[in-house]
Amino acid sequence: MAPLLVGLGRARAHCVTPWHPGSRRPRHNRVMFRPHRDLAGIGVLAAAVLTASCDRGPAAEVARLGTPSPTPSPSPPRDYSAFIASVDALAAEALQRGPVAGLSIAVVEHGKAVLEKGYGYADQEAAVPATPETSYPIASVSKHFTAGLILRLADQGKLGLDDPLKRFFPSARPRIGDLTIRHLLDHTSGLTRGGPAPRAAALSVLTRGGTARAQGADWDYSNYNYSLLGLVIEQASGRDYSRFVHDEIVVPLGLTGTGYCEDGTAVPGRGLDYQSGVKSVSPTPYWTEQKFFAAGGLCSTVLDLVRWEKALEEGRVISPPMLQAMRTPARLPSGLQADYGYGTRLGITGSHRKLGHTGGGQSNKAVLARYPDDDVTVAVLLNTERSQARVTATDLEERIERMFFGLSETPTEDVAAPAGDLHRFAGQYGDGVRLVRVAEEGGALTLHPGSRHRPDSPLVPQGGDLFLDEDDPSVQLRFQIRDGEALGYGRYHNGWFVALGVRIGRF
Repeated sequence: MAPLLVGLGRARAHCVTPWHPGSRRPRHNRVMFRPHRDLAGIGVLAAAVLTASCDRGPAAEVARLGTPSPTPSPSPPRDYSAFIASVDALAAEALQRGPVAGLSIAVVEHGKAVLEKGYGYADQEAAVPATPETSYPIASVSKHFTAGLILRLADQGKLGLDDPLKRFFPSARPRIGDLTIRHLLDHTSGLTRGGPAPRAAALSVLTRGGTARAQGADWDYSNYNYSLLGLVIEQASGRDYSRFVHDEIVVPLGLTGTGYCEDGTAVPGRGLDYQSGVKSVSPTPYWTEQKFFAAGGLCSTVLDLVRWEKALEEGRVISPPMLQAMRTPARLPSGLQADYGYGTRLGITGSHRKLGHTGGGQSNKAVLARYPDDDVTVAVLLNTERSQARVTATDLEERIERMFFGLSETPTEDVAAPAGDLHRFAGQYGDGVRLVRVAEEGGALTLHPGSRHRPDSPLVPQGGDLFLDEDDPSVQLRFQIRDGEALGYGRYHNGWFVALGVRIGRF
């Protein structure tokens, strides 16, 4: 069956800074999805339309500089039509290039829907189209919900963030029982990364598990942290995790397409899941099995994800101090900062801060992004995954926001190398489970990934202590400097913090 290329949903017409598709591309790009060249025509049309309709003139410039305009006039309605056309073309290309059976996108600015659409199929065999109401497994975006529920219980006085696990599980092994809820929330527990972390495995960790690193000393993303938090929710609330989600989120917030969906549990609007081959897709049972519990077992819609983020901001889930804590990066005793709060990834697209979470199984399939300074929220959900995916939700999200904010298509502009000796960045770094080497060679930096599957790659300066992987421009390294030397780096993918590289030696 041919892909359904027409987007189904609602789109509102308003105005945005033009997208310029002609900015310079990197020489190599083996990983990032790129739209078809026909999108350039849409970008040019967008620039022409928006140049004619979005110029606010000198009064806007005066207001921007902080001086009141003597004769203020209301801003004209913004016209998003060219932006919407560009997103439609991007989605159509994604369906074909993946291939992807179906996806949904929501973009909201200042509380108003800019775009709410589904593309392709929720059930390809039955020709059921994807819509904004289609419910998808959201994988690790579930952590954003689990963290919110933990903080809600803290607001209710049913737990404290510095409570040790042994308060709820007296028989837990000392190494596990001494971990605090805070250690689990911000991934500083020392638990190993692992893969799937079903409920049964989390229970086993309590009595037979151990930590690979000292608690609170390092940052390492682990699904077990959030499966354990699911058990804490059950103990503190007296309800099953799935029931607590339903009672505290689904019902009061009206998130009718959201719920616990592992093991085939029904959620309204639930579509099928697909595995992508070279030229076609086929159904997969991957997300109907018990794999991730509270770390990744929820389903939701793009509309519900946007509503959830709005409810957080409006104080309908947790208190303002808890929301601030949720969005505060973790700081380690070494002085390094991990751009991850409580169930919240932090990142940046261009100069625009973003926060939220990403999720996937075999590949990234879900993202919820909130741009707090711009009052913009974006949600992208896919129903198709594959190893070495050609299309991911985070790539689409970043490209959508680059169009929306009028940024260059990709972050690939060369800038002057940072002042000072590049040797301060050189060294060996522990990046999760791998060792990475950064070398100064010929007045430039080179990344040696330490894997025969990935060649060495030049690091392109992006300004300050930020560098881009030339061979994979979706990856950036932001070095953290103290006393003129690099302590480590944050690794970002499509603008999202994903790992912390800790410098362990020079060479």
